[in-house]
Amino acid sequence: MTVLHPDEALPTSWMLPARPDAAFDRLAQIAQRHLGVPLVLVALVSRSGQIYPGAAGLPAELDADRFSPLTDSFCRHVVASRSMLVIEEVRRAELLADGPANGTLGIVAYAGFPLVDETGTVVGALAAVDHEPRVWDERELALLRDIADSCSSELRLRGEREQVRQAHSRATRAARQAGVLLLMSDAFHDALTIEDVARTVAGVAESGLGTSRTWISIVDHSGRSLTHVRTTPDADADVDRERVRIDEDTPTCHVARTRESLFFADHAEMIAAFPALRATAPPDGGAVAVLPLVAGHRLDGVLTLAWDAPRDFATDNRALKNALAAYTAQALERAQLFAERRDVARTLQEAMLTALPQPPQLRLVAHYLPAGRADAVGGDWYDAIVLPDDAVAVMVGDVTGHDMDAAARMGQLRSSLRTLAWDRPDQPSAWLQRLDRTNEDIGLRSVATVLAGRCDVDPAGDGQLFTWSSAGHPAPILIRPGEGARVLDRPNDLIIGIAPDTERHDHSQALQVGDVVLLYTDGLVERRDESLVVSVATLAEAAGALQGAPPDELVTTLARRVVTDVPGDDVVLLAIQVLAPART
Repeated sequence: MTVLHPDEALPTSWMLPARPDAAFDRLAQIAQRHLGVPLVLVALVSRSGQIYPGAAGLPAELDADRFSPLTDSFCRHVVASRSMLVIEEVRRAELLADGPANGTLGIVAYAGFPLVDETGTVVGALAAVDHEPRVWDERELALLRDIADSCSSELRLRGEREQVRQAHSRATRAARQAGVLLLMSDAFHDALTIEDVARTVAGVAESGLGTSRTWISIVDHSGRSLTHVRTTPDADADVDRERVRIDEDTPTCHVARTRESLFFADHAEMIAAFPALRATAPPDGGAVAVLPLVAGHRLDGVLTLAWDAPRDFATDNRALKNALAAYTAQALERAQLFAERRDVARTLQEAMLTALPQPPQLRLVAHYLPAGRADAVGGDWYDAIVLPDDAVAVMVGDVTGHDMDAAARMGQLRSSLRTLAWDRPDQPSAWLQRLDRTNEDIGLRSVATVLAGRCDVDPAGDGQLFTWSSAGHPAPILIRPGEGARVLDRPNDLIIGIAPDTERHDHSQALQVGDVVLLYTDGLVERRDESLVVSVATLAEAAGALQGAPPDELVTTLARRVVTDVPGDDVVLLAIQVLAPART
């Protein structure tokens, strides 16, 4: 006697949909024709019920949906027992005493053989049904067994095809994920500001995840508010900031408080969780994912991803969203660190750019243009002091480097140079000689270009005598009303910080009333696509076009005309104009 197994032994799902399948219908028809029975079923069984992808003689009310409950199923016994079930008359079968009796299919005689899938699992049965008692002979059972084997072969073939399709789908998805991860790792490399991070994550999310809107929300230092930074990947300057309290009842604030991600299949689901959004969020909106941006143990912000269409996050891959959040958190932490260091360096640098003296016969004006790059804080400086002998010392310099260390070393060199000039107001070459030795002897070891000069009253006339010495610095430019501008090109000495004992030289130029001497740093003239000689000549031509302009207008206009793009380095301009001597 066959031992029947409980329904828990049945599969949890069907491998085919509940609709007619031409291949299995044809096999059922072959069996019906050869056996002369009123009904043949190719049945697949699960705990949810029984479906018939193949059938011949199925009643019209079942042929429409091809489904029946387990209460009407004889095939479930075949699946549970993994063996054939042959019954000549249901009323005399003790093993079906508590079964479905005739049921909706009118089963009186039954012969069923197992159907096996590609994994060796019995998933259904090929069953021949008669509405009258029937003795099944060996030929009929052999035919059913052969057709059942054909059905199993078709099921295995389809299962193997599905496995191949799924494997290909997994491989494609893995390749896509790898590409998106590579895109993420590369994209954030140059994101140095919070706005850079916002634009980058929006671009990556759109191209890699198909989002329509993306924004990040920054947690302030007190932890009591969030600043939303919104941007679109195709609008470089479209950045909108909005500040909100962190205790508001919104998904972003909730994630900031709990550090737990939220995934909503659509806006309706999000509004159900946060009813306060009903007035602002359209109910027909798409999916939303809200993820914490955690670097180390610190929460820096929240990332919000939005799609136009609904999305099933239960099956959708969340790993990429979490990876994007991790990359964004690292980039955001780096941007905030850059901002802090830049602010400190800028504060230090600007503290060194003090107000210029205005002696009776000179007009001194400076213009400082910071580097456009977020991490570029240079070591450029300008300075001027009135010496004890009433001469005016002027200096411009540029310490190598573009960081806080460069700004600090710039401050040390600037202070040293003005002290050395004040203490012994001799010639500029001597100031630079002593600066170079001081730089070496006290352990600064900074490398810098410097131009130092002094303006003395010219004993031969009403003008000034400008004497200067240059340590590898760009040449000064003389602007003379009525004559234009020319480069005061003289032999240049070695930069500071290379050979402290190198010999240095002075150069002189007589200045007339109205003349302007322009000193500057290399950020004004360095170009990747042209030589320094050409760049300086271009600067002189531009300066000549501004002859006669007041010094303050000269330096600002010149900087605007020459620096047409965001400067990659700091720019300093120092203009010294000779005034007519005051008459008693």
